[in-house]
Amino acid sequence: MPKISWKLSNIREQVSIIDGHAAPNIVLKNAKYLHSMMKSWATGNIWISNDRIVYVGKEMPANIEGTEVVDLAGKVVVPGYIEPHVHPFQLYNPHSFAEFSAQTGTTTFISDNMTLVSLMKNKKAFSFMDELAKLPFSFYWWSRFDSQTELENERELYSNASVLEWLDRHDVLLGGELTGWPRLMRGDDQMLYWIQAAKHKGKKSKDIYREHPKKRWLKCVY
Repeated sequence: MPKISWKLSNIREQVSIIDGHAAPNIVLKNAKYLHSMMKSWATGNIWISNDRIVYVGKEMPANIEGTEVVDLAGKVVVPGYIEPHVHPFQLYNPHSFAEFSAQTGTTTFISDNMTLVSLMKNKKAFSFMDELAKLPFSFYWWSRFDSQTELENERELYSNASVLEWLDRHDVLLGGELTGWPRLMRGDDQMLYWIQAAKHKGKKSKDIYREHPKKRWLKCVY
C-alpha cells in the first residue's frame, strides 16, 4: 500500500486556515497563474501552508499573523514542470541538477537509480534519497532490474531481495528501464517476476525497445 503523506492533522490545519483560526505560511498576492483544470490564465491570491496550497482565488486570508505576503503583480505563476525520464548523475549530481533545472521551472524528476545501485548498498542509497526528499524539489525513481550493460557481478547488484526493497519504496514509481529485454524474451523468469511484482504493487515497468517486430513488442506487453 502507498504511504499516506497527507495526515488528518494536515487537513484540520488547512480547514483552520480557511476559517481564520490559523494563518498560512505564505501568501502569493496578485499572482497571474495558470489554471491547469480550466486551461486559462487567472489573477488572484495563493495561500500556502507548509508544502500545500490551501486556496487559490480573489480572497485574502482573515488571519495573516506571521504570514509572509509576497506581491507578485506582473509575475506569472505556473505549476512546476515534471521531467518524466532523467539520469541525474550523468552531468551533475542530483542536487546540482535539480537546482539548475528549477531555475526554468522543472521541479519534479522521475530518476534512474542505476548509479545508486552500482555504488551503494540499499540502506545508504535510501538514506541518500531521504535527504534529497528534504530539498524543495520532488525526486521520484524507477527501479532497474538489470544494468545498462552486462556486468560480472550483476546478479549480486540486482538480487531479488534488493530489487524488492526498491519496489517497496513509495518514491519508486515504476520498474525498469529494461535494457536487458532480450534476456526477458529468452525466458528470464527472474526479470519477469520483478515485472509482475511491480505490477502487483501498482507500478508499471518501462522499456527501451528499439524498432523490434510487432510480434516481439506484443510479447513484451504481456
